[in-house]
Amino acid sequence: MQEQQPRSLEHMKDSLDSLATSLTEKASRQVSKRSQIEQRWLEDLRQFHGEYSPEELKGVEGSKIFTNLTRNKTNAAEARCQDMLFPTDDRNWGIKPTPVPVITGSAGSAHGDDRQAKAMADAMQTEIDDQLNESKYPLKSRDIIHDACQCGTGVLKGPVVVGRSKRHWRKAENGFELDVKEDLAAAVERVDYWNFFPDMSARTIEEAEFIFERHLWTKKQLREFSKLPNTITSNINEFAKGDRDEASIAKNYIDDIREITGVDTIGESNKYEVWEYHGPIKKQQLIDALSIAQADEKTLDEVDNLDNELYGIVFFSSNKVLKVSLNSMDTEEFPYSVFNWEKDESCIFGFGVPYLMRNPQKIINASMRMMMDNGGQSVADQIVINQSLVQPADGKWALTPKKVWLTREGKTVTDIRAAFQSFSTQSHQAELANIFSLGRQLADEETNLPLIAQGEQAGHITQTAQGMSMLMNSANIVLRRAVKNWDDDITRTLIGRFYDWNMQYGENDDIKGDYTIDARGSGALLVKEKQQENLMVYANIAAGNPEFSIRTDWKGLHEQIAKSLEIPIDKIALSEEEVTQRQEEARKAAENQPSDPSLQLNQAKLQLEQMKLQADAEYKQASLQQEAQIKQMELEQKRELGLAEIAARNEITIAQLEAKVGIEEKREQNKRDMAALKANQEQTKLHLQAENLSQGRDTF
Repeated sequence: MQEQQPRSLEHMKDSLDSLATSLTEKASRQVSKRSQIEQRWLEDLRQFHGEYSPEELKGVEGSKIFTNLTRNKTNAAEARCQDMLFPTDDRNWGIKPTPVPVITGSAGSAHGDDRQAKAMADAMQTEIDDQLNESKYPLKSRDIIHDACQCGTGVLKGPVVVGRSKRHWRKAENGFELDVKEDLAAAVERVDYWNFFPDMSARTIEEAEFIFERHLWTKKQLREFSKLPNTITSNINEFAKGDRDEASIAKNYIDDIREITGVDTIGESNKYEVWEYHGPIKKQQLIDALSIAQADEKTLDEVDNLDNELYGIVFFSSNKVLKVSLNSMDTEEFPYSVFNWEKDESCIFGFGVPYLMRNPQKIINASMRMMMDNGGQSVADQIVINQSLVQPADGKWALTPKKVWLTREGKTVTDIRAAFQSFSTQSHQAELANIFSLGRQLADEETNLPLIAQGEQAGHITQTAQGMSMLMNSANIVLRRAVKNWDDDITRTLIGRFYDWNMQYGENDDIKGDYTIDARGSGALLVKEKQQENLMVYANIAAGNPEFSIRTDWKGLHEQIAKSLEIPIDKIALSEEEVTQRQEEARKAAENQPSDPSLQLNQAKLQLEQMKLQADAEYKQASLQQEAQIKQMELEQKRELGLAEIAARNEITIAQLEAKVGIEEKREQNKRDMAALKANQEQTKLHLQAENLSQGRDTF
């Protein structure tokens, strides 16, 4: 620094003004290139809210009804995705040590203990989880999913450094005093996609050379920004006194959204438009900004050792630079992650559910409007009156009950049809209803969101719990791409940046190591009923197989079963000390219990009888199932013969016959259920008798 010729204040200001001007022009170009996508977003929002555009209303005559199925589909997609990605009892990501660590002194290489490496990875995971929870990551992620389902793109930003106020009460001489401390921590923020202007020539966020983000701040937020380190307060004060509209680069989208939702437009905005730029800048520009902001010599010396071109962050507005800083991450990554519901191979912005079902929604609206128009026209006849032959007695030509008509003077009407004729408009409700149903089917197919995935159940869907689980798992396959998009584009990138941030700035060296990000959002694609079934099957296998039993973590299995049943494990599980105590008490009770041969003999008899009863119950159940299958086949044959007979005679409706068949099926099902219940009761009785006998109590 000392060897360079000091630059004058005017030269530094001119350099920063030139930077602000070039960034303003670059931002304006991105705004222009994104205008077509913004029009698509407005169409998506109109469709979501069930509104026609002004151009569409001009060409519509008759009914203007909007049958809004788009909102239902969009909300269903959003709810399913949120339910799978953010379960209430678990996180959708994890951190684990890499198999071959490459960091010197990392968890795997320095300690050589897999358990210790796992413990250190868990500590890092807990640290990141705390940072995300403090910044309300699940809440903001649900907003991102809503954005992506509605308009195709959701943007998450992090880690960003925020100041959190930690408050606690401490005892003082005159009572208690509130102690407030400011703590800097990493956080995550949702970015409105309307304010996100990336490099429009890039197809993915990784290909982007730069990114612009627009901030609409109040005067209070602008004052808070001016208090940050290394801000150019003179430019901020000048900007705050200027005309807000002249500083605007992009159109205020809020008025367009308010017009769609039926809210009065704002008109004049009280917000200040500030732009945040992430991308390459010159080292001298950073030095000039820090010098004007009166940064300390240590900071200037650190910047002086950097390359001539570097990735920085610039806040600017109204051709004035407000702050310039270096990218806080050594990896020089952008702090943005982008989630698309349906990716676009040519652009960072994707497609949402309204766009995917644009044409089916138009079919549904057109068919419904035609149904309403046709219904209004066909409900009554069109009347043609020859006014030269008749005239109304009351002088009014409106048709009313008991209307009296008079023949014209000098006219003779021998046939009333010469004076009146009626014409009927043919009803096409059935044909139009078929078109409406076709539009609904196309919406299901084009969005990959069938009725079963929306929680609706058609008449042909199976009524059994296992069958429903199988169908739900099959329906979830169509959502797998969206979940994988979240895992790849949000979880791995965002959690990876938080890991890098904690490795770079974290104060606790004991949690640092070579870890990998485990994105497990797709692991929630199995329906809980299927997960419960799989867990119970494995538990039974492990309990009966000694080799499986040795290799099974029973505590972990217990937690997974409780989680699948949505039971809070901390409410029902004993602590490790309590479990050990109970095991010790059971062992001592078994040692102190006297050995009675007669009790053992009775217990063996009961066990043998229980096994026999269980075998009989299984045999009876198998026989009942076989009889039920035969009976079902007979019922199907009777049903087919009955339908054929109905077609020939047309004396009974199909619905009546199906009702009779359903009654027979219900009776057979009741018989099977009663037999199974009796067998289960007998088996339970013998089991309780054996348990009482083993404890020296009366068996009855």
